Amino acid sequence: MAFCYKEIAAILKQAHCIDQKCELFGASRHQYKLNPPINAEVARSVEETYQFTFPEDYFQFITQVANGGAGPDYGIMPFEDSLMSGAYNNFQEAYKRSLKTPFAPRPMLPEEAESSSFSKEAYQQNPDKFFIYKKGDDAICDTDGFFVLGTHGCQWDFGLVVSGQRKGQIFTTDNEGAYFFRAYSFYEFYQQWLDWLSDKENVQKELAMWHKLGQKK
Repeated sequence: MAFCYKEIAAILKQAHCIDQKCELFGASRHQYKLNPPINAEVARSVEETYQFTFPEDYFQFITQVANGGAGPDYGIMPFEDSLMSGAYNNFQEAYKRSLKTPFAPRPMLPEEAESSSFSKEAYQQNPDKFFIYKKGDDAICDTDGFFVLGTHGCQWDFGLVVSGQRKGQIFTTDNEGAYFFRAYSFYEFYQQWLDWLSDKENVQKELAMWHKLGQKK
């Protein structure tokens, strides 16, 4: 499956007509806009330099549709921001080098769920979707093979696995070693959001909820 810019743009335009002030969560940042796509050579150069390859659906999105912009919550980060997002200060190069190493999380144990940032109820409903991935205390980067795509807010990020058996899958992380499986591919993840956004009733109900919350403050 491939993304179609015209179809995405039409959905974003419809949603923006309803949410004209960009009041839905995260919309004030992305404003239902898509950034111009990047040159394919830019992404291929990163792959060659750091010895891994991006899943084709994500590659097609950033090179033919948009270099980030409108997306779930605060949106999809621009490619260049994602390259820096998983590292801090002087560790950015180490983060990029870590992307070639397989992301290999293990199932989260019930006792770990008790102390996890994720809710215990969510774990009990879908324990097979929760995982732990922690490297040694001396590791410069927290996670191998995990390319951060965006944020849900606060400590919560979502990202794309670029190396290992789970390559292509999307996870949410609390950035403390806990992960929640979101989708089998970037296409599935983004399309789920588009499907929700294309339903006018969904957008109107969500907007009404935010208006109600604003009135209570």
